[in-house]
Amino acid sequence: MTTKTSDVLDDSKSNHANAPPPYNSIPTSTLSTKFVRHRPSSVFSFLNIKQKISKFVAHSTPKNIISASASSADSVQCLEHITVSSRIRDVVSIPDITPSDVALIIDDCAASLSAAEFSDLLQSPNIEGHTALYWAIVNKRQEALSAFAVFITKFSSICSSDLRLACMATHDQALFAQLGLGYSDSKDEPLRRSLGCSPDDVQVHEGDGLGENQFIACIRIRMFRKRLHITQDLGVEFVAGGRIWILRFYMGPDGRWRIGLSLSQPSFPARPNAKLLIKAHAKPGCTTPPQGLVMTYEKAKLLVPGG
Repeated sequence: MTTKTSDVLDDSKSNHANAPPPYNSIPTSTLSTKFVRHRPSSVFSFLNIKQKISKFVAHSTPKNIISASASSADSVQCLEHITVSSRIRDVVSIPDITPSDVALIIDDCAASLSAAEFSDLLQSPNIEGHTALYWAIVNKRQEALSAFAVFITKFSSICSSDLRLACMATHDQALFAQLGLGYSDSKDEPLRRSLGCSPDDVQVHEGDGLGENQFIACIRIRMFRKRLHITQDLGVEFVAGGRIWILRFYMGPDGRWRIGLSLSQPSFPARPNAKLLIKAHAKPGCTTPPQGLVMTYEKAKLLVPGG
């Protein structure tokens, strides 16, 4: 089944002006000075710790030496986290970093921490309130994003929400689908896999002659009839027009099939002017193609995420 959705959004005052600015707009000299200023202090702190330990060992009992060693190990580990965090921040923010060096820097950072620690660090919102992966997407650091993904087996809920926000801010449906960030139904997903269906496909077109805040979403739902009759609720989530939309086909409480268009978090509210075109499948040998179904969405209705 192929579905085509065209929406005009009344959001001239509801854009992403409040989203964090890309680091590309920050002068290189400012960033470089900031990072260089902090690194020597980390080195000197490390040397001071070693000197203090040496003096303490010379005048301490074995019990005190063991305690001091444990304390110094914690301090060294803390310094490693600080250093790695600073280098990761450089990778996703400094404008003039060499792309070929990105993977080498990230591999070196990963070697300084355990696998679990490095994965947690990448998925923590410790860079201006967002994760390193968020900034890799927003600042278009594809090399960094690919290198980060190697060290993450599964996105945390915090990281997943941050990635959804990044894809929404950059209007990137392709990456949204590639990272598997879309709606997943607990009934339909196992069924789809058992039927041998590949994931549903969504192609979003913006610009190219379309007006501002207009888009066309072409949605192909594989084995649509079989999946819908078994689950009675089938939804597809996609990024378009700076928002995350979900198109649902489901059985209503009155026993009639219904189609719903809604917004997902963290989208802004919208008042869509939409048309839904459902193309009919032509049977082999049919000379006259069957007519598709066209539905118009109620323009006056305001959509609110979760509403």
